[in-house]
Amino acid sequence: MSSPGRPLKVLIITQFYYPDVTACAFRMQETAALLAEMGCEVHVIAGEPHKGQIDGQIIDDGRIKVSRVPLLKYEGRGKWNYIAHYLSFMFGAIRAAGRHKGHFDVIWASSPPLFTGIAGLITAWCKRTPLCLDIRDIWPESAVVAGQIKEGSFLFRAAKVIEYLLYRAADQITCVAGPMADYICSISGGRRPEIIYNAIPATLVADGAMPADSEPEPMTVLYIGNMGYCQNLSLVVEAARRLAEAGENRIKFQLVGSGIEKPLIEKAVKDAGLSNVEILGLVSKERAIEMIRNAHALMLHLKDDGTMDKTIPSKVFDYMAGGRPILYGLKGEASDILGSIHGNLYYDPADPAQLADRCLELLKNYRELASAAAENLSVVRQRFLREVMTGKLLNIFKNLS
Repeated sequence: MSSPGRPLKVLIITQFYYPDVTACAFRMQETAALLAEMGCEVHVIAGEPHKGQIDGQIIDDGRIKVSRVPLLKYEGRGKWNYIAHYLSFMFGAIRAAGRHKGHFDVIWASSPPLFTGIAGLITAWCKRTPLCLDIRDIWPESAVVAGQIKEGSFLFRAAKVIEYLLYRAADQITCVAGPMADYICSISGGRRPEIIYNAIPATLVADGAMPADSEPEPMTVLYIGNMGYCQNLSLVVEAARRLAEAGENRIKFQLVGSGIEKPLIEKAVKDAGLSNVEILGLVSKERAIEMIRNAHALMLHLKDDGTMDKTIPSKVFDYMAGGRPILYGLKGEASDILGSIHGNLYYDPADPAQLADRCLELLKNYRELASAAAENLSVVRQRFLREVMTGKLLNIFKNLS
């Protein structure tokens, strides 16, 4: 138990952390900052960022002490390089834990990859500290969907054993969605995880939706985020091609971000000669939120394979914070949340024709649907604020310590 009057001392282990531009990096950095504001002493062990130099020393900004771990670069060079990339963080994180001296009240280790959980478990054993395992995606199934490993392979089977052992060894588990909690409960011997939704900081939630144009021309439909295999953005290119062939020039798709599939998407757009698709690079989260607020509509989908249905993309909450209509090709709890608001429109994530049709439907009824979509703001304020989720997490930590 932590001593009365002493700040709760928390060690966070995460491969992704600011200034990385990933959902995990935002989740962990924003949560760490809020825990510090709530009076905790926060230490972080994280992988090296995409930019900048590291020297193996603790960086202390006065509230959060951060150690960076060098990573073996992964550049799509095969499954063994993919595994080695993650193992480099696991071993580096275990070594880095020695730099963070003294007793900790709780360790929060975030996965995927599951190797982060192994680093958390070993560190927890060494420091005799409770481990709270954070699960953001079901792994290794999500790695199969992303084409990184094959289902049924040695790596897959080994990862399933690690998954089983980690879920049962952790003192507590947090996750990001209800269906995910159901799945973990079935593996962990009946212990149900606590749900800590990805959420969004209150400071990034708009005061109100931008005024809705009656007939925006062109109507900008924005996607912002990772451009990977799971996001299947080739669907957008095909929908844009269909609209262009029909002579429809009042709808423009804007794709913003980076990822392994981005060069393929750019080539497909160029080869098809599409002027109704614009592709831009990475932007800061603040700029992303500004773009979300100013777009006419927002769009996201994931490959429909059963695995992704168990999670909720963090973009759901970022999009809702803009108060704009959302076109979504999602299943599970994410679909339930977005489908509860009239201004959002569902499309089959495997059907580009239906995406094109939904865009036309939105354009035709834009003022009505944009007005109804302002409810996205109310729902995110009531249920999905980062501050509320971090307060819940802090109570979990206090009960473990």
